[in-house]
Amino acid sequence: MRPRSTAARRTPPTGMRRPSLYVAVAAAGAVAVHVLAGPEPAAQAEAAPTGTVSVAEALGLTASARPVDPARDLAPLEELAATRSSREDAQVAAQQAQAAADQAEVDRLAAEAEATAAAERAAAEEEAAAKAAAEAAAAAQQQTQQTQQAAPQRGGTGAAAAAPAGGVARISNSTGSVKPVVQAAADAVVSAVPGAGRITLGGTRASAADPGGHPSGLALDYMVMTDAALGDAIVEYHRAHWAELGVDYLIWEQRMLSSPGGSWKAMADRGSGTANHYDHVHVNYRG
Repeated sequence: MRPRSTAARRTPPTGMRRPSLYVAVAAAGAVAVHVLAGPEPAAQAEAAPTGTVSVAEALGLTASARPVDPARDLAPLEELAATRSSREDAQVAAQQAQAAADQAEVDRLAAEAEATAAAERAAAEEEAAAKAAAEAAAAAQQQTQQTQQAAPQRGGTGAAAAAPAGGVARISNSTGSVKPVVQAAADAVVSAVPGAGRITLGGTRASAADPGGHPSGLALDYMVMTDAALGDAIVEYHRAHWAELGVDYLIWEQRMLSSPGGSWKAMADRGSGTANHYDHVHVNYRG
């Protein structure tokens, strides 16, 4: 074999290969630096967004874009104020209505109390007047008995002798005369009923509670006192001559009779014998 030539295996000098090596290393370093360091601050600033974020947007609140309308925006407040005013007006009206009702009740109670007091006063006055008439009748009866005992009677019964001459009844009036129909009825009673001419007859008086009776001269009280039999006789005479005497109604022993053939109707208890008509017969006549 032929030996290789020494000249063919000769390598180039080291100084001739180094510039290319340096260029390659520098390029690789630049790439590595660019990768590791990232973009420059200026590039980051250019890449950052240019818009701004408000606090409302950051909190998730969005502003309305519609224009402001004072009338529309204040309408809820005005409705609330109107509702409150209406409620207050209703409360005031209810309070006023309650106050009026309370006052009406007070007035009603006061009127009832006044009416009750007036009725009690009238009843007391009537009882006092009847008591006075009863006392006068008792005094007259006692005087008559004394007179009869002192002087002998001439002819007839004692009742007939005690009757007024001509059959004219003596009626005790305090506020004027009784009506003619009443006087005529009294004259007939004292003339026809034995013993009726010696009792007191109570006529007009203003204190009575019946405006259509004693105050108007259309009523008589035949004061029989304890003589119940005489009271019964006077009642029966009126029933027998009801139309002739012009009788309206009778009251005797706490009962009322409104027609000659009717039934007696019980009356409320007025508290005393006189008020309950146990000592006198009350007759109302038609005017």
